[in-house]
Amino acid sequence: MNSIRQKLFAQIGSIIIILIIVLILANTYLLPRYYLSREKNQLLDYYKKINDYQSTDYQAYLKDFVIIENQSNTDILVYSADGKVIYASKSQTLKYNTEKKNIPPKLNKDVVPPRPPLTVVKIESVNKQVSFMWAQDQRSHTRVLILTGLLDNGLGIDLTTSLLAIKTSTALANRFLLITGIPLFFIGLVSAYFLAKHFTKPIVLMNNATANMKNLNFNICCTINSNDEIGQLAQGINEMSVELASTIKSLNSSNKNLQKQIQEKIKIDKKRKELLNNVSHELKTPLALMQGYAEGLKLNIAKDQERADFYCDVIVDETKKMNYLVQNLLNINQLEFGDKALRKTEFEIVDLVDYCIKKFQQKISNKGIDVTFNGLYPIDVYADMLKVEQVLNNYISNAIYYVDERKILKIKMVDKNKHVRIEVYNTCSGIKEDELEKMWNSFYKRDEARTYREGSHGLGLSIVKAIMEADQNDYGVKLENEGITFWFEVSKVL
Repeated sequence: MNSIRQKLFAQIGSIIIILIIVLILANTYLLPRYYLSREKNQLLDYYKKINDYQSTDYQAYLKDFVIIENQSNTDILVYSADGKVIYASKSQTLKYNTEKKNIPPKLNKDVVPPRPPLTVVKIESVNKQVSFMWAQDQRSHTRVLILTGLLDNGLGIDLTTSLLAIKTSTALANRFLLITGIPLFFIGLVSAYFLAKHFTKPIVLMNNATANMKNLNFNICCTINSNDEIGQLAQGINEMSVELASTIKSLNSSNKNLQKQIQEKIKIDKKRKELLNNVSHELKTPLALMQGYAEGLKLNIAKDQERADFYCDVIVDETKKMNYLVQNLLNINQLEFGDKALRKTEFEIVDLVDYCIKKFQQKISNKGIDVTFNGLYPIDVYADMLKVEQVLNNYISNAIYYVDERKILKIKMVDKNKHVRIEVYNTCSGIKEDELEKMWNSFYKRDEARTYREGSHGLGLSIVKAIMEADQNDYGVKLENEGITFWFEVSKVL
């Protein structure tokens, strides 16, 4: 029995049963004693009242005697010292029984009470004048209680009441208690069920709310409209739920931020390691060349001036390549960490694209590439002109290098309401979809041999990525029409 409702129901039912049993026991054992004590006190009161009468002519007090007899079912017997009856109730037997065994003990040797035949069971003295006597009426075989004593006027008095009413009243009370107790017991059980249900309903609601709180569900509230302790407890649970929800939300947010920071740190560490590996790889060859030619000059291997000049030119060329690599790495780092702010101005974008195409005209002509450019109409944009030019240079340079035997290169501009999109397309083959995301990584090269042939380090698209993210504009790459398109957007002047 784990339910508080069942426990409360069982306890209330047990209390009802215990109360009924206690009432029966009280009726059986305590009620007779109480009844007897009340009867004794009442007989003493009647004795005092009769003793206070001034006259011995009790016919004057006949009305009072009748009232006493009717109210308490008490028989009155007043007699003289010689046994003469002065007053007797109608139910009192006045015939004197001379059998010795039936004569009760005398209270006074001069007073012989004319009682009916009795068997004395017990005598209890109150004082010198009054005693209580328990006796068995031999005619009716009923037990009686007799207050017997002497009045101040010298007469004797017996006040007799039957004890049969005690036993009858007790049995009747117990029977009535059983008759009424059984239906009352079931009524009490039904009432206990609904009372337990009503009383435990808010407790069940609070238990459900705390169970949901344990599962981090704070949407359940205790809707208890009362101002007692249970209502205050429910209000406290609701307030605690709100506070816990707010605290856990804050902790989750902090945890997510912390996880994000950890992931960023892991990513930065990974990038740092990759950067160190790539930089070491990129610098290894030029440094080896420079070391070899420098040692050749030191050992005077070059026998003539022309060969010595060639050695020096190689060293200078490799130094420029390393300087270019370092500068690009610094630019990427400054853009990614916001150390280098963009210098935005208003300029006309079509002219800038046309200028960048003309810069590569010699390479385009040498490779026989067919270039088309739809400049649309003059459009003013707001951006860092040098950075936009750097992005265009990287896109066009890559397109010239990777264009296939079809030799098609297209540059077009698309009006995007608040932005202008510039797309650089070139025909190529062999590029897979999963390679597109890798192209934005530093030192990524599809052709490793290009590093030394063209002086490339695979940083061009990384620089594009850093510039566009610093400018907070979109950029991307897609495969289409048997070729590849790189694009970026710049903000229009509105």
